Amino acid sequence: MMWKGIELDCFGMPINPILMKGRPRMKKGGGGSKTTTSRVIPGQTWNESYLENGLMNYAKSGLNGAGGIMSRALQSIDRQYNPDWTRLAGDYNGTMGRVSGGYNDLLAGNLPSQFAEARRKALNDDLQATVGSSVNNLAGRGVINSSVMSKALDDISEDAASQLAKSYTSDLGTYSGLLGSTASNANQILAGNQLAQQASETPTNSLFDYAAALANPAGNMYNTMYSGRMGTGSTSTTTSNGSSGIWSTIGTLGTAFILCFTGETLVTTPEGYTAIRDIQPGDMVLSLDTEGDVVPKRVASVTGGHLRDIVDVYFGDGTVWHTTARQRYYDGKHFASIDSAHHPRAVVFQGNPVEVLGVEMDTGRKELVYDLTLEGPAECNIFFANDVAAEGMGD
Repeated sequence: MMWKGIELDCFGMPINPILMKGRPRMKKGGGGSKTTTSRVIPGQTWNESYLENGLMNYAKSGLNGAGGIMSRALQSIDRQYNPDWTRLAGDYNGTMGRVSGGYNDLLAGNLPSQFAEARRKALNDDLQATVGSSVNNLAGRGVINSSVMSKALDDISEDAASQLAKSYTSDLGTYSGLLGSTASNANQILAGNQLAQQASETPTNSLFDYAAALANPAGNMYNTMYSGRMGTGSTSTTTSNGSSGIWSTIGTLGTAFILCFTGETLVTTPEGYTAIRDIQPGDMVLSLDTEGDVVPKRVASVTGGHLRDIVDVYFGDGTVWHTTARQRYYDGKHFASIDSAHHPRAVVFQGNPVEVLGVEMDTGRKELVYDLTLEGPAECNIFFANDVAAEGMGD
């Protein structure tokens, strides 16, 4: 006997009205009983519809506001200050090259020609004034013989040499200070342009943050509504062909016909690893029992391949899942959604629990995906995908 199902969106509306056929699920038991499983998402009540429409309007308002703020953020990029770093770097390197050359001259005891010329002129003027004054003084006293004049000129020469040495030392210090100031000014020019650029980016960054703050509640609200619709229970009814009567059990919808992993995903089996696309009904895979112990279980059914949008999930041990947006993993007590705001650690085959580092929702890829349903209770419908515990497709 076949089961029939309709793939629905988060509000209970059909995505594809074509009925899809599935593989019969058989259970062993007295009287040769067989089971028909109905996947049913109940229709909305008027109150539910009214509430969800109100929430969707609120979410749309937030997204529209976020879109407007995002447009302003993009426009503000054109108003940012963008220095001509190529020109600034050229100016800086040229200045620092001259500073370095100046320090090399100082180490060699050389001063720029402007310093030497200024000192020569000052010395000549001073000598002319000094010699003239000495000669006039000697003449006024009636002393003009050569020996007295020679002694006076020698004294003047010694004074000039002493003054020149002092001036040279002072000039070295002055030039060194000028070189230091030049280097400092060059650094300040670069730092000032960098600060100006950073300051011009602040309004843009603030607008982007504001847009994200408006969009996040809308996204979270949609995920909550989606999970609420897909978390609805379904009923399994078993009819006996013999005289054992009719009985029913309540199951869990689980992943609600949302398929899981890309074909190359490795499933852990007692014999090693097998790509999920190669798993067949009746194969044995490793799973977990109600005590959390690793046990082999038989695959009841395999679903796939169906073309779906792919998301990438990154775990702390380097493992990557290529899966669908509503896939859940097992944390040792509960099934956790990869798109939830809080990510508990995931159980790993023969390893310590690992964190979910991140989820890339918009990869832009579509691939064929596959999923497994294992025999046993729904709460233990677990297999290891790339060694991380994953929830299989539920009834």
